Amino acid sequence: MRTGTSTRLPLGVIPGSLALGLIVLLVAGAASAERYNTLTPENKAAQADAWTLDSSNWEKAEGLLPASVLKRLKSGDYTFTVVPIDDEKFKNNLGPNYWAASEANEGKYDLDPETCGLKFTGTDDIPDHVFGKPFPRIDPKDPMAACKIAWNFYLGNQLGGGVGATFTLNGVDADGEFRRIKMFLHINGYQGRVEKSAENPENLRATSLSHAMEPADAEGVNILTQQLNDWTSTDRMWAYLPQTRRARRVNAATRSDPLAGLDIFSDDLNCFAGKPEYYKWKLIGEGKVLAPIIGPYALPQTSDTDTRLDVKIPYLKAGYETPGHKGANWQITENLTLVERPAWILEGYSIDPYYNFGKVIMYVDKDMGRIYWKDVHNRAGEYFYTAMCGYHFSNNAEGSYGVVTPNLVMGVNDKTNRAALGGRYDAQFIEKDFDPNYFSLRALSRLSD
Repeated sequence: MRTGTSTRLPLGVIPGSLALGLIVLLVAGAASAERYNTLTPENKAAQADAWTLDSSNWEKAEGLLPASVLKRLKSGDYTFTVVPIDDEKFKNNLGPNYWAASEANEGKYDLDPETCGLKFTGTDDIPDHVFGKPFPRIDPKDPMAACKIAWNFYLGNQLGGGVGATFTLNGVDADGEFRRIKMFLHINGYQGRVEKSAENPENLRATSLSHAMEPADAEGVNILTQQLNDWTSTDRMWAYLPQTRRARRVNAATRSDPLAGLDIFSDDLNCFAGKPEYYKWKLIGEGKVLAPIIGPYALPQTSDTDTRLDVKIPYLKAGYETPGHKGANWQITENLTLVERPAWILEGYSIDPYYNFGKVIMYVDKDMGRIYWKDVHNRAGEYFYTAMCGYHFSNNAEGSYGVVTPNLVMGVNDKTNRAALGGRYDAQFIEKDFDPNYFSLRALSRLSD
């Protein structure tokens, strides 16, 4: 295989795993053809006290949603189902071992003030594995508070270790769906997983491999991403194009390019898909937010092999798929709930001059470390885009393998009045022991054979 110089991908190419910040987590593998539209008994019971938030009572969401979302709620574009939750029970989605590990991490870790890089306290040594929050307590007066919050988020993305699902990207406007792309994405996270990997020969934080399946003009495009465990390097990315049968190095800044011309970006995975070191972070506020969750409590993991777990997930139907729906065509109409959560409000700004976004405002769960919403401005400082990032939790019967996985991005371009939906898969796998050789340039080309 030949590799070329660093380049940007043409608009029609799908840099799915560019979202490696991903790392974290999400998605890819073989999805079931069956749709799972029922919640667990525990989650069904939680729905008993659900209430509807819409244009008739939009004032209840003031201060709990980004201004752009509140505006569409008021106008009738959006209707949400809000579910009251038990905060401690919700936190237990991640299992008591996660919280015990977080407490035990107190004082172990520090940050490099120049790069926001994670290190052991009193040294410049970089940890290769951290289970639990590295910073279980955040002092908002700490000048490094925002960076610590970013690290709590980042490592939480990798709890499952290896994960995968098959999913779609759907371009949606006022007339309905105008483009659909089907792909799978496999990810192997090393640094924040529940159990440390036995092998990490390239000293990676995470790696991912994606494959476009449909339509014909995208079929066979594969992306390999590697994220090194250091403070200064950018993601290493390669794209395999079936037309040339070659892999070409891709510029990491493409994470801020639209995916195949849709209103969604690789950096929308988990609402931020890069290293914490890629941004300059600032804590600009705190409060509460309505968070998009499937559940709201953990879905069951079932064992497939000694190392693989399966999770079935209720499908998130959208407005354009719902006969008689009134409101935005990209609105999720089934199986998504909003729950009230305490939140930090962060401002991030990329240090990469080729990155298309300017200021990005993110709403981060104080406990669970999830980013639920982000408002994006261009380099000129003009707001244009909001992403809603939805998640599901899963755990085993013993409650010792709590995993949080992104299941939805609803990206809305308020300048063009278009949107894109990403994710919405109804089955995923969790792999504890991926072969590191699977995530290689050799495998990148063979996916299209």
